[in-house]
Amino acid sequence: MNRVQVSRETLEKAREIYQKNEEEIERYLDLLLEWNEKINLVSRSVSRETVMEHIVHSLLPMALKLLDNHDKWIDSGSGGGLPGIPLAIANPGKEWFLNDNVKKKMKVVGDIVERAGLTNTEILAKSISLVDFEKGTGIVTKHAFKVDDLLRLLGSKPWKTIIMWKGVEGAVEEISSSKKKLNTTLYEFHFGDDEPFYEGKGLLVIER
Repeated sequence: MNRVQVSRETLEKAREIYQKNEEEIERYLDLLLEWNEKINLVSRSVSRETVMEHIVHSLLPMALKLLDNHDKWIDSGSGGGLPGIPLAIANPGKEWFLNDNVKKKMKVVGDIVERAGLTNTEILAKSISLVDFEKGTGIVTKHAFKVDDLLRLLGSKPWKTIIMWKGVEGAVEEISSSKKKLNTTLYEFHFGDDEPFYEGKGLLVIER
């Protein structure tokens, strides 16, 4: 496993991406919190500010330029649309497929996408194991799968890059215990003591 230390500069870049797309992202945030009153998409007790931080967290692969090699991405285990919707807003030239096998949540996400006016996204309300996708498609997933579980569900599908939001310790453990030979890079966040939200977190990238 290749391990990369990510400095605070990358977090600032992600926040700049948020600001650049603030109007559209705030619209998504409004719709997400509106629906969260009716169906549990994020924790009911979570503050607006914390959800905003989750959105910045979702934009970090873009700040690291990890999305450049693919034009099509699947957000698997999308739930309430994280990280897929913020990434779709900030990357209008790419196609985004929001995937979750919880149909109720995907119905809500479909409503959010429609009302937010996003035209580069599609809803896939089924297991990732049942999703057909083109060669070279990338996958993003935020705290939805263990590494081996996702690879088992993907089977022989032609993915090229997987980006997983993980705790650093958990990612190291999962890769160490995996029986598969994987080409992995772990981006570890080191943003300072005044950014406790990101402490111990990182991005695990698997490529083939």
